[in-house]
Amino acid sequence: MEVSTSLQAYECLHTQINPFVEEVWIIALNSHLKLIKTEMIFRGTADHCLIHPRDIFRFLILCNASSFVMAHNHPSGQAQPSEQDILITRKINQLAKVFQISLNDHIVMTSSQYFSMADHGFFKRWKKSTNILNY
Repeated sequence: MEVSTSLQAYECLHTQINPFVEEVWIIALNSHLKLIKTEMIFRGTADHCLIHPRDIFRFLILCNASSFVMAHNHPSGQAQPSEQDILITRKINQLAKVFQISLNDHIVMTSSQYFSMADHGFFKRWKKSTNILNY
């Protein structure tokens, strides 16, 4: 299954996320944006979820991912990202560049809608990996 748009990412996850507590999910993708694996990495409370980058990148490395989508839900029903959501996204994106595993999007979801940071200009447009490293 290809996951090359925010809508496809939302459709991939929205039925799996618990609507009563915040959860952070990762969609690991190969270089052709084909789904490798999805996994819930963190589960929190009704309005908070602690995130540690180490656990995200451990999962991605074990999956041999080329890129990924991060997603989390807002049980409040408001899909607009918080200031904290934006700060953690910037941090994860910086680390993704170090690991050379592209963060394609961070999606904030509710049971009926989503907000895509990529669609709102936070990231470059979705693209298949064409990076070839020469040594």
